[in-house]
Amino acid sequence: MTDADRAASYNQEVGHLEGMDCPVCRNKGQVAIVGEDGTLRLRECSCMARRRSLRHIKRSGLKELLGRYTFDSWQTPEPWQTKLLAAAKEYAAAPAGWFFVSGRPGTGKTHICTAVCGALLESGLEVRYLLWRDFAVRAKAMLTDAEDYLALLGPLKRVSVLYIDDFLKVQRGQRPTVGDVNLAFELLNARYNDSALVTIISSELSLSSLLEVDEALGSRIIERAKGNRFELIGAQNWRLHQ
Repeated sequence: MTDADRAASYNQEVGHLEGMDCPVCRNKGQVAIVGEDGTLRLRECSCMARRRSLRHIKRSGLKELLGRYTFDSWQTPEPWQTKLLAAAKEYAAAPAGWFFVSGRPGTGKTHICTAVCGALLESGLEVRYLLWRDFAVRAKAMLTDAEDYLALLGPLKRVSVLYIDDFLKVQRGQRPTVGDVNLAFELLNARYNDSALVTIISSELSLSSLLEVDEALGSRIIERAKGNRFELIGAQNWRLHQ
């Protein structure tokens, strides 16, 4: 691919994203640099990671949540909510390892995890979001098509920040299937093997429940989220009080 082709590709990608203005590349997606040999080369602008994030977030449905679920909109009438907010802000300021929150529906798992994602996105990191149940259905349907399957999972295994919402959620009274566990292990094990990657997980399953589902999977989450594991045991469903 020539430099002109790359420029056209970048400009097409940038064109899909509105509402972002970069003073560095002036929304071209690239900046010119002079190499050691004196030749002029094009390099991807740092804004492109955020632009890609915004594109995927818009497609995933997280865009609206990012506007509503922020640190500022998190309510703290209970001590545990104040503690969780402080921990989430500290993590977002210097992300290291994974961030895990479990609890019953309506306890604020998605809110606090989305707020962390918003902060990381603002810092320039590339962020991807997936709702587990929808993702699992789609991924398992692609198992017979290796190319499509790899195209779906590959970017999720490598992206700087991945947020998995409602991890391993299944219908009431059911347990995650072998296919669910295999898919979860493939994705998380790839990210586990690269300590530089940030993974954010919300789930209705406690850590002990995840260990029962699959010890190898649960133990990886426990290890990587050390210091940032929050189980909202006994927290009430705040949606019922709004």
